[in-house]
Amino acid sequence: MREPRRIKSIEVGFRILRLLEQVQEKLPLRDIAAGVGMPASNAHLYLASFLHEGVVERDPVSGRYGLGPFAVQLGSAALRHSSLVERAKDLLSQLRTQTRHSVSLAVWGNRGPTIVFNIDGDEYGPMGIRAGHVLPLLSTATGRVFLSWLPTEQTEQLVEQERSSSVGLAGNFDARIRDATIVDIARDVRREGIARTDPAMSGGFFAASAPVFDQMRQLCAAITTLGPELDSTAAARLEEALRNTADELSRRLGAPR
Repeated sequence: MREPRRIKSIEVGFRILRLLEQVQEKLPLRDIAAGVGMPASNAHLYLASFLHEGVVERDPVSGRYGLGPFAVQLGSAALRHSSLVERAKDLLSQLRTQTRHSVSLAVWGNRGPTIVFNIDGDEYGPMGIRAGHVLPLLSTATGRVFLSWLPTEQTEQLVEQERSSSVGLAGNFDARIRDATIVDIARDVRREGIARTDPAMSGGFFAASAPVFDQMRQLCAAITTLGPELDSTAAARLEEALRNTADELSRRLGAPR
């Protein structure tokens, strides 16, 4: 059977996108051109088109290129059709009804914890979180779940970037974020089985996040609730519902008990 005709320029352009997907940092034009084996002038033309469509973004200070918001949206769209999201939807909807808080599901992406499904709560979240939104590791409950269960070598580069930028989701890092060690964060989160951030760290909202495990007992996702601050009794009820939801999704994914 004859192989279908293809558009060569698209295949060449995807060499650039694959390079950007594989690296953990933004690249200058010269490194991109060298990485895909083409003249810098040709690579610049492809990048200009990708910039226009939002597939690539360019840092205005350094001039370096990385994957843009539309690339993240494409990945999230694929994930929405995956078995993980499909198996989670009814559980997340039930949790939203039970708690009346916003509920989201996040997985680990090439740029960090990435929202793949979200249901708004009664009080709209402060950041307008949607599928494709990438969250910090240190200053969010979702991020702290991944920080606590993923290998250090998988997260350390992003942690250093966050520390050096000194900017979190809700503004400048306070001392609890800036001075916290990964070991301390992971110890507390793993002991509790849940991560929390208070309103001072979450834009005025209370956030809690619980891990979801796969059949190999490896972290594969985090379920997070976000809403108004609660008293201790109400917070305990919410966290119990959150843990139960995460445990049930883990069970559906084949995680051993």
